[in-house]
Amino acid sequence: MSLDINPKFLIPVKRDFMKKIAIVFFLLIILIQPVVAEYVDMNLTYPTESIKGEEIRITFEIINNSNDRLWDGKISIDDEFINKYKNYIHSEINYQNNPFQFSIVEPGRSVKDSFILSFDKEIPIDQVSFKIILKCGKGMCRGGCRPFYLEKTVNISLKEKRAEATIELDKNEYNIESGEKLEIPFIVKNIGDIQIRNVTVELKGDIVSDEKINIPYINPGIDSSNVLLVSLDKNFSNINLNPIIVVKFQDINGNEGLIYKNIKINIIEKIVEPESNISNLDTEKNEVEMKNSPPLMFYFLIFISIISIILVFGFVIYLIKG
Repeated sequence: MSLDINPKFLIPVKRDFMKKIAIVFFLLIILIQPVVAEYVDMNLTYPTESIKGEEIRITFEIINNSNDRLWDGKISIDDEFINKYKNYIHSEINYQNNPFQFSIVEPGRSVKDSFILSFDKEIPIDQVSFKIILKCGKGMCRGGCRPFYLEKTVNISLKEKRAEATIELDKNEYNIESGEKLEIPFIVKNIGDIQIRNVTVELKGDIVSDEKINIPYINPGIDSSNVLLVSLDKNFSNINLNPIIVVKFQDINGNEGLIYKNIKINIIEKIVEPESNISNLDTEKNEVEMKNSPPLMFYFLIFISIISIILVFGFVIYLIKG
């Protein structure tokens, strides 16, 4: 005896079986895979730029805005980055072996802490990028919680401490007469990150300054002003000179730096102004008057003659009356 089964009745059975398999599959994915960070967040605070060798503070805050508790959490730095650059990373705590941990974070609460580290000046990159990773359980009870995973990326540009300076002038071209002394005011600015020391400023090239200006040190962001003196010989005339102002300095490790500025000096012949015509005429007039004026002896003789005539007349009158 054989049973004849119509294939049409098998189609609904197959469909129901496939639906059940799909539901079981999705439930397994939800239970096995980490929960997507939908209601939990991580805020990071850190400098986007830093100097190599200086301490960096990376502050994180885990904020639980979900309806579940967070259990037995660990916050760490990406192992791949640490393993690759561990010889250039310095910190008092070994964050690989001793990550930050918390026991529980209630809904509506948060937990906050910081990574403190520095990158050696020898690190071969100028930009660091790594992840801060949170791993914990998420649920109302520890025994029934699900795995939870959250990561945020840190990006920091690294710069080296450098000694840098600039020199500023009122002008780059000077006009002066030969035989005069030229004054060149200047300002040296420290635009670097560290102190510069043993700063010297002098004029070199076609002509040199009378002396070298010495500045013991200039702190970052500070400037120092002074004046270069240049004596111009009388033999210099109607020529153009193109010397340079040279600034030398050292950083805190004794490494030397140098900057310079080109200037132009136009030396013109000194003009001697002639005496005015009025002055010459007055002098000549005085000389002529002195030549034409009679001598004092002439007036004395006239005076004696007048006295003699008066005496003679007086004597004659005396004889007549006597």
